[in-house]
Amino acid sequence: MSPEAWGNFRLDFVSTLLFSVFNIVFNQFFVPMAIRQGASDFQVGLLAAAPAIGLLFSPLWAGWSERYGPRPFFFIPTLIGRLLIVLPAIFGAPSVYVATALVFQFLMGIQSPAYASLVTRIYPGQLRGRLLGYVRVGMCLVMMPLAYGVGSWIDRAGPSPALFTAALTGALSLLIFTGIKDIDPAAEKPASPPKRSSWRDNWNLVKNNRELLIFFAATTLSGFGNILAGPLYQIIQVQRLELTNVQIGFARVAYYACLLISYFVSGWALDRFPPKRTLVYAFGVVAIVTLLYGLFPYYPTVIIGSGIQGLGDAIWDIGILTFVFKIAPGREASVFSLHLMLFGIRGTLGPLLSTSLVGHVPISSILFAASISACIGTLLFVFLSRDKRSRKIQLPMQ
Repeated sequence: MSPEAWGNFRLDFVSTLLFSVFNIVFNQFFVPMAIRQGASDFQVGLLAAAPAIGLLFSPLWAGWSERYGPRPFFFIPTLIGRLLIVLPAIFGAPSVYVATALVFQFLMGIQSPAYASLVTRIYPGQLRGRLLGYVRVGMCLVMMPLAYGVGSWIDRAGPSPALFTAALTGALSLLIFTGIKDIDPAAEKPASPPKRSSWRDNWNLVKNNRELLIFFAATTLSGFGNILAGPLYQIIQVQRLELTNVQIGFARVAYYACLLISYFVSGWALDRFPPKRTLVYAFGVVAIVTLLYGLFPYYPTVIIGSGIQGLGDAIWDIGILTFVFKIAPGREASVFSLHLMLFGIRGTLGPLLSTSLVGHVPISSILFAASISACIGTLLFVFLSRDKRSRKIQLPMQ
């Protein structure tokens, strides 16, 4: 590893450890805080769909990121978004929670494709998967005790101190991350500067390239099955099994422990084998977990399913990034933004569809349908990974 790459890794590692506080408060406890403040079912639905809604507009920003560089499109929206969560700490109304979540996720739709482009500039390609995995291993180690500590703190002191602390640590972690430097930027940039991508340009990347088309079809089907089933897991845990917070906490420990292991192993594998070979396991995980919940809706399934989810989520996280880096050099932001937009579509429709069907259709039937969707997506990706005609796509610079 070069001194520049080592320096970037250290800054990224420290920044991510500090960011873990924000991650726990916002992603684990923000919705329960809103519910305890009196949020209605509709408001809770908006909170659940906010991450997907925010990503619907990602392609609008990808072209600007490619044209002017990813740094301003990553750092500015991220800083504003992390500071925004002081608003519910001050006002505490459910409507403020919902508005904050929607604006925050809209800003994340700006920074997410920029992050995909930024990573190619700060880490060398031959080490990128491992370094991304190592950073997340550290995050998981910190988040396991934080999940319990923050929850206990909120029970004692209320939501405001935790929200203020999350905003502060989130901003500080980003300021640390601003110290990263581009390493050999000429190697990552195209020969001629790209013009700003249009919607037509972005969709032509999919239409004219078979490998990318299959990839999007597979992620859409598998991801829709995962998101369709997601709210049902919580309904089964809380309403059907009547699990205590301690029992659910053990399931989260299983999730983070397996997430940690999977980040370490998958980061190593992604640098040694084609990303398609590693990523296919993340697709299969979705089908397995939904099938387990449909056939055996008991507490052991919650523990086992949480662990399996952790394995798959880690591979999905850095595997998708690595795959995009390989398949679309120079156009990472555009391709990744399309992936995020498709996630936004299925992430908005999936939870609303599954929760509206509960009470009219047996939960097991919905879970089996989700498993079938995930299986079809997995088979498509298996076909892609074994297709001898698959190769890195030379995408035109628009």
